[in-house]
Order: sequence, then structure tokens, then C-alpha cells
Amino acid sequence: MSKTIVLKELHLRSFKGIKELDINFDKITNVYGDNATGKTTIFDAFTWLLFNKDSQDISKFDVQPLDENNKVVHMVDTEVEAVLEINGINTVLRKLLKEKWVKPKEKLNQSFRVPLLLIILMMYLRKRKSIRKNK
Repeated sequence: MSKTIVLKELHLRSFKGIKELDINFDKITNVYGDNATGKTTIFDAFTWLLFNKDSQDISKFDVQPLDENNKVVHMVDTEVEAVLEINGINTVLRKLLKEKWVKPKEKLNQSFRVPLLLIILMMYLRKRKSIRKNK
């Protein structure tokens, strides 16, 4: 039994150099443009959605959005969504990449911890000594 799979729609949000792009595919859709305008990025988005790889079959590539200097923009969600028609039934595939920023726990300065411990110990010993004198 063969399956018919047709790409109907592709939606990109903050994927590499593309901030937002929605493509509705007709029976025939041409993607064309000058060099470095995003044609390969569109294909990379689709292959990342399906296979977690880019169009060159590389799994370690940066999908995060880029600024005008091609530097990664942080704290922005990357999303790719496709509508596939599989044997006449629409199926939505969606992949979302969220950065998780964790604030590291502040460590006590070791040079501060030791004197503080000594001060507490000295206070304890003094108090104990004064209690013995009063007895």
C-alpha cells in the first residue's frame, strides 16, 4: 500500500536568518531568488523539522535566529511547522526550540566562609567559657 504525501504549508518563525515566513504550496511552487536570500534556509527548516538535520545532512548546525551581523539572537523561540497531506488527511508537524537559561547558584566565597566559621566557633567557646565562670 503506497502513501501519498504532499507538503501543503510551511511556517518558519525565527529560524536562522528568517524572522517569519509562511508558504502555502500549490500544485507547483517555485522557490527562487538571489544568492544568500534564504532558499536553502527554507529547505534546512523542512529537513530540521523532519530529520533534525540540515539540507547537507549535518545534525550540528545553528537554527537560532541571527541578527544583521550574523550573530545568534538569544531568548527567542525558533519554530518550524508544516502541514502535510498524507493520503488525503492533513497532518501538522511542529518543532519548537526554546532556550533554557538557568542562573547558576551563587557560591559562597571560600575566603569568607572560613573566617565566618571561626567567628561563630569563637563566639560559642566564649559563651561556653562565661557560663562555666558563672557556675
